[in-house]
Amino acid sequence: AALQDPLTGLPNRLLLLDLVDQALGRSRRHPDYLFAVVVLNLDRFHLVNDGLGHTVGDQLLIAVAQRLEPCFRSVDAFARMSGDEFGILLDDISNISDALRVADRIQQHLATPFKIGSEEIFTSGRIGIALSATGYESAEDAVRDATLALHRVKSGTAVRHEVFDPVMHRRAHARLQLE
Repeated sequence: AALQDPLTGLPNRLLLLDLVDQALGRSRRHPDYLFAVVVLNLDRFHLVNDGLGHTVGDQLLIAVAQRLEPCFRSVDAFARMSGDEFGILLDDISNISDALRVADRIQQHLATPFKIGSEEIFTSGRIGIALSATGYESAEDAVRDATLALHRVKSGTAVRHEVFDPVMHRRAHARLQLE
């Protein structure tokens, strides 16, 4: 139970990090092995909690988890990391196109409104992607970079997903130093 999210029944952040660490081990042993870490954040989720209450917000998170689970293969891991943030390990992919297809599939699955009680709730998501080819030392670094890509999406245009670029990390580090 310590590795499972009590609300959605999905793996939690700790288990996802452990699985990403295992994938990092595989990538060190097999140079052609590729995986991606994907971080999904629901748009306007706080409005659901504020306007309809946390019970409806919880029911929405459960519904999102159930609706998105079919987007992934059995070798992938889909986890609730915190609040309205989900993490996905796309294991043993061929190239970045595989991760982009999954991101598009997630967006398509979120496009249909959710029926929670008498409410019809429209939501969408922003997605950050980190590819193992970047050369990570730890699972935390891969999740950090997927989250950085996610924040770039959230602060930008109508783009729904972004792939991490090492320049993003350098900018974030420089901004921190400046502050």
